[in-house]
Amino acid sequence: MGFGKEYLISILVICLCLATGATGSAQEVMAVISSDLKPYLEAFEGFGEAFGRPVPFVNLEKEGLRVGPGVHVVVAFGGKAALEHYPDQATLVYCMAPGIRLRPADRKGPLVRVQMLPRPGSALVKLKEIQPGLRRLEVLWTSDGIEVYLQEMQQVSPSLGVEVLVERLNGPDDLPDRLRALVGGRVDALWLSPDPLLVNSQSFSILREFSWSNDIPFYAPTAGLVEKGAVASVSTSFREIGRTAAMAVQRALAGTLSQGEVYPERSEVIVNMTAAANAGLRIPPEVSQKADRVLP
Repeated sequence: MGFGKEYLISILVICLCLATGATGSAQEVMAVISSDLKPYLEAFEGFGEAFGRPVPFVNLEKEGLRVGPGVHVVVAFGGKAALEHYPDQATLVYCMAPGIRLRPADRKGPLVRVQMLPRPGSALVKLKEIQPGLRRLEVLWTSDGIEVYLQEMQQVSPSLGVEVLVERLNGPDDLPDRLRALVGGRVDALWLSPDPLLVNSQSFSILREFSWSNDIPFYAPTAGLVEKGAVASVSTSFREIGRTAAMAVQRALAGTLSQGEVYPERSEVIVNMTAAANAGLRIPPEVSQKADRVLP
């Protein structure tokens, strides 16, 4: 059975409209990736899964940046990408840049930051579940990008029965002296912020040895550091950060996104049973049963 000419023309017009609509939507958005580092790529994959259609992207490690006049939203992965210059009319959604906090004065266009951490209250609740006796938590940090998060953590902590002691260091070289000052029971646990100026292999080894030698549990901002010897992490996966960025971009395109910060809704708890034992902490059975991942 054949099809009429009018029917075939109608189908062709519909297909062209669909194709044009999909391409136009994709061209309104552009992704910029700092490099081929695995965390950036995982976040970009999560972005693609949640956004639901292809988005043109630039890898700054391999090519120069060019932003077309039709781009309404730029989503940047990593600090280098976040600090690039973008058209003022474009909304910038940036993620995977823990040490960077852009302010409205830094650019004329709309600005949205995707946090790498769960909401402060949620993170503290889960830390209390891991360590029910937690009363005083020392937080070590260096970069300006984490300051607002720590202020929010201090604001919500009294209602949870936790005192958050915030200690800013000039850099990793300050760490040994600061840890020596904590000997004697001033704190119940340490938490290391996702601070690129402070987190390196040497500083992590110092923290781990201090934790194990003084029975002070040490919590990390990522699952990878738990694998290396931190007691636990309450964190967000890189894919989830990408998915959160995708939802922010969709809201920006719809005109319903306010400037500021957005938080991932899903978090995960990773515990290291050996590190907990070395730090003198017994993980409650219900925590290990509910944890997203348990390392022996």
